[in-house]
Amino acid sequence: MFRLCHAVFLALLIFALPAHAQQTTGNYTVRALGVKVGDMVINGSVSASAYTVSAQFETSGLVGAVKGVRFLLSATGKRKGAQFYPKQYREDMNTGERESRTQLAYSNGIASATGSQIGDPGPYSVTDAQQKGAVDPLTGWFMVLRDQRSDEICNLTQKIFDGERLTQIQLGNPRSEGSVVVCSGAFQRIGGYAPDDLRSGKSFGLTVTYEATGDVMRLTKVRAETIYGPATIVRR
Repeated sequence: MFRLCHAVFLALLIFALPAHAQQTTGNYTVRALGVKVGDMVINGSVSASAYTVSAQFETSGLVGAVKGVRFLLSATGKRKGAQFYPKQYREDMNTGERESRTQLAYSNGIASATGSQIGDPGPYSVTDAQQKGAVDPLTGWFMVLRDQRSDEICNLTQKIFDGERLTQIQLGNPRSEGSVVVCSGAFQRIGGYAPDDLRSGKSFGLTVTYEATGDVMRLTKVRAETIYGPATIVRR
């Protein structure tokens, strides 16, 4: 069950900023297999040239070893138009009995990973050439979760690298329903997975719902297929 929580969270997965930065703050409920997995809070700020984001996810509504597991994440970087370029990413996990940390530092679009969650290189390890241009998991999901203009949503293809595995998120096909816009796409496994892992699935469907709030489109729901079944993130 702990692997379920970690996989769902990563799959659905603040440096000083210039003036006029746009703020995004959200509280979300995360559910998997129809059961509440936990609560997530995201705080982010983005300007024309930089961004910073932090998130906290804590399991709840569960019993046993996975209850009360907490993840703290942060990422900072630069921005140019629709492109985000992370500089640093940090992920801390506290189970109540042990703590672990993963960190990514970027140079020329390539991440170097350290931490107790990073295994030794193996036959399926992601190469620097493969992961070049990828963002960290938090930056990737902030690109989806943040408040955006109506002409910015439903137009995303982005690689994501967590230090071991490389994935890609794609969103498009906007469908308007009054003040609501629904984007559809997929979350794909690209590298770092053994053949046995890929047999359980390589591409998973994804829908994201935004609703007009003032002069921005605000995410209200994410629904994603995972190897464990459907998972949702709903804004409270």
